[in-house]
Amino acid sequence: MIIRNGMCGECINWRVWHRQRCAGCRRQVPLKHDYCRLCHRQALRQLGRMVIRETMPEIDFDSWQIFLTFALGTRRARGRPHKPPTVTPTPVTWQIPGQLALFPARPNYLRFTRARHANPDNPTLVDARQFAQRLAENRGWAWWILREINDGLLVLLSGHAPGDIIAYSDIVPIDQLGHNVAHTAEVLDLLGILDDDRTPTFDAWLQRKLTLLTPTLASEIELWATTLRDGGPRTLQRSTDTVRNYLDAALPTLIDWSTRYQHLREATRQDIKDATTGITGLKRKRALVGLRSIFQFHKGAGHLFKDPTTRINTGNIATSLPAPLRPEQLEALVKHATTPLRRLVLALTAVHAARPATLRGLLLDDTGLRDRTITIADHPRRLDDLTAQVITQYLLYRHRRWPHTINPHLIISEHTAQNEKPVSSHWLGDQFREVGVTLNQIRMDRQLEEALTHGPDALHLAAVFGISERAAIRYANAAKAFLESSLEQNQ
Repeated sequence: MIIRNGMCGECINWRVWHRQRCAGCRRQVPLKHDYCRLCHRQALRQLGRMVIRETMPEIDFDSWQIFLTFALGTRRARGRPHKPPTVTPTPVTWQIPGQLALFPARPNYLRFTRARHANPDNPTLVDARQFAQRLAENRGWAWWILREINDGLLVLLSGHAPGDIIAYSDIVPIDQLGHNVAHTAEVLDLLGILDDDRTPTFDAWLQRKLTLLTPTLASEIELWATTLRDGGPRTLQRSTDTVRNYLDAALPTLIDWSTRYQHLREATRQDIKDATTGITGLKRKRALVGLRSIFQFHKGAGHLFKDPTTRINTGNIATSLPAPLRPEQLEALVKHATTPLRRLVLALTAVHAARPATLRGLLLDDTGLRDRTITIADHPRRLDDLTAQVITQYLLYRHRRWPHTINPHLIISEHTAQNEKPVSSHWLGDQFREVGVTLNQIRMDRQLEEALTHGPDALHLAAVFGISERAAIRYANAAKAFLESSLEQNQ
């Protein structure tokens, strides 16, 4: 084959014909008798003879031969380099429906350009945009969130073919294009075309911890941790926070055992005592609880003959009595409450002694402004004038800020206003983190102030705040000790 100007002789002959739309494949390419060379070759493959020059026979265009541009083996002609003809880019799809993939490849959506790749008429894209519109109306999403979702769907689904599945890891880079990753992935997930290939944070955390142990010991700890998280025939399902606390407390002992043991069954009762000899108080109790959970699981599963943690007392932890806040701390809290949200959180914590978990789960239906009642932790209370005024101001602010939200919780944020989830504990604690006082300290100060004002009566505290008898006795004893020390100082 003779190559001239980077092309063979047959390709040079085809260049002399005008560039129009092919009657077969509808491409804008050089034609001969209204058909491109690709369609002529298709006819030759199907009919087994040369195509008539004057007329084009009826061809079933169900498949085409693959053409690769800039093929290997060609060489540049000497002299002036070949300048390809200027072609106006037209929107094209990335895959013909029904066509098999030539080779597996991960898509790079950052190279998406509207002029070349956008295909608004893709059936999957049209259905996804209509679904996103209905979902936005049900969720109360703002218009700009829906716009970001539509732009993200255009990038992801313009070349979508039936049966294609999009991996979550491939969606993450579109955040650099200004598109909403989380809500776009939610739409794709509800449509059933998303593969969530993300590694759970707990699994990644567990693997980092297991690398500190020997392989055999790490496999035993991994079996215990995953079963405790997922539950089993003889194991109750626990939260990931519980598993984290157990393993963090027992990990120093397990790392020490990894230097001389290969299995948990090699540990003895004396090893348990030696591991807890140098630690006291709450740290010792947590270590024993974590080790006991590990050995009890493997004993119940039949991996151990004996549990070495039996009959080892964890001991009683001496708890300190709550102390009131200083006057300068209370003044700093009042000055920091400059927004309707902070005033609401401060009022519910400092007046009604609501826990942070209770504030996160408080619903709009729990606040009865008409009958002046509020339900906190299933305990109805009378709504005072100050709290009622703060709630009214916050509700007006919430309606102006997020008029279309459908979140049933009373306290919402910029993120939770777009869904029905409660705010995170970290976000709620950030409201007064600058002052250096936690919400639990504010709650404890309120309960201690009630005990000091009405006397150290545990029954009164349990009735007012709906706390347990043990907690009420603790605050009553703290108030009694504080009053006795004040009387001694006055004398």
